[in-house]
Amino acid sequence: MATAQQDTLLSSYHALCSVRSPWESWWDTLRHYVLPSRLQEADGVADGEASPHTLRDTTAVEACQKLASGHMSYMTPGSELWFKWASADPQAGDEVNSWYNRCSEIANRELALSNFYTELHECFLDRVGLGTGSLYCGSSRSGRLMFRHIPCGRFVCAENDEGVVDTYMREFSFTPHQAVSKFGLNHLGPHARTLVQQTRREHSASLRFLHIVRPRPHRNPRSNSARHMPWQSIYYSLDDNCTVEESGYREMPYMVTRFLKWGDSPYGLAPARLVYPDIRQAQFLNRILDMLGEVAAFPRILELANQVGEVDLRAGGRTLISPDSASLGFPREWATQGRYDVGMDRLRQKQDAINRAFFIPMLELWNEGASRMTAAEVYARENERVMLFSPSFTLFACDFRPFMERIFAQLFRMGKLPKPPMAALQTNRRGEHSVAEPHVIYQGRIAMVMRRIQGEGMERMLLRLQNMLNLQPDLADHVDLDAAFRLSARLDGVPEQILRPEHRVTSLRHEQAQAAEQAAAQAAGEPTAAAPPPTPDAGPAPALFADTLPAAVPQALQPSMPVL
Repeated sequence: MATAQQDTLLSSYHALCSVRSPWESWWDTLRHYVLPSRLQEADGVADGEASPHTLRDTTAVEACQKLASGHMSYMTPGSELWFKWASADPQAGDEVNSWYNRCSEIANRELALSNFYTELHECFLDRVGLGTGSLYCGSSRSGRLMFRHIPCGRFVCAENDEGVVDTYMREFSFTPHQAVSKFGLNHLGPHARTLVQQTRREHSASLRFLHIVRPRPHRNPRSNSARHMPWQSIYYSLDDNCTVEESGYREMPYMVTRFLKWGDSPYGLAPARLVYPDIRQAQFLNRILDMLGEVAAFPRILELANQVGEVDLRAGGRTLISPDSASLGFPREWATQGRYDVGMDRLRQKQDAINRAFFIPMLELWNEGASRMTAAEVYARENERVMLFSPSFTLFACDFRPFMERIFAQLFRMGKLPKPPMAALQTNRRGEHSVAEPHVIYQGRIAMVMRRIQGEGMERMLLRLQNMLNLQPDLADHVDLDAAFRLSARLDGVPEQILRPEHRVTSLRHEQAQAAEQAAAQAAGEPTAAAPPPTPDAGPAPALFADTLPAAVPQALQPSMPVL
């Protein structure tokens, strides 16, 4: 890379760091009160700020942990099929959706075999506690998906005109041994090679690198070279001021998820920031209540000057006093009349406000309260509380969509997914065939509650239709019951292997009708004739890729090419 290009690269990084700098002070503050485990050992604690050793109230810490766990349990549960891919074309047909659903089941198994859920939980902690989380998706040398959580504050990013993160830069450190494993010795700079040769420092020294991913300004779409992929990838050594690797990605490998949007910034708003005064007040009130409790247990004693050393404060202790001291009422308790109950009421108000900001009442409804309510009450409260969380969930789905497309493309290139039917292919302007980008349908508890309105509307419509059929039987012609049943089953997350393909259902109905006709003919004593075979329209077998078609799949779904 030329010197001018290096200067431009570093200038862009420093410019994005200056955009991020106003957020860094807030992130440091929130780490003290919400995510003390994220504090670095080198971080100093400002006067008046909390630290892991001086926190008096852990309501915000516990609320952050609970909401992050709620993300895992009710949005992306590892033990359930929490998402399904489907065709973006509503007219694609059942065969295509069935193939996408099989791909979804394979992807869920692959995610469970990888480190996805471990790294995703760390990402959710940052999303909840600091407002912004980030995750990387790649592949390991063993041929499996590999994920890595990028801590908030270790990266900078920028959005394009559509509000999608398209520029990502992160600074990280490698030991010399890790740098050689990643880039190779010949690609490192002189300082790094010197440290590699020093055996004692091979695993202890630290080398700083910068990874830049951004849209490639100029490329040849027909080339399979890594230098012509849509996303440019540059690894830059900050110690040697040189590029150690330049390649590319077919999809953006980094995902940035925000809890709530904050203006035009690419970084998100954390719930703790909305109730920051309550968090500070809870710390103060807890400190005061601790003091009142200590005073109540060990009261202050007012004694005469000549009684110093004579008052026995031990349990069962005896103190001898003179008649004059007794007449004056010494020794006696002093300044122990604080209102502990008032302080507790104020503390509970602050803690309730913190818990509401972290949506703890929604989680408690599922964990405890549901057993004491009727189903109608549970549904009503779920609808009410989940709708309050819907802005954050909708933003999560929007941020996660490119990441899910990345996972889909990665698994396809690895050969983990079955061959798609011809109906799943689309043709571009150059006449090349490719698989259309899938639409993501989330199956977690929160997503199911948000889609319940659609399912409840369909059920109400069918009940209304059933009541009106007695008045006008031909009203049933307005409803495709087969489509309604298959849609409701998929909305409820039914495994795809339970549903027969539509062509198989058509064939079964044809066979049943044929058997009924033969039985009727035999009962009437008429000769039976062999029924003609089903027409191709009744149920063609799914068309798969021909042996020559995979070579025609464009570079968007071909494996990544190494850097030459």
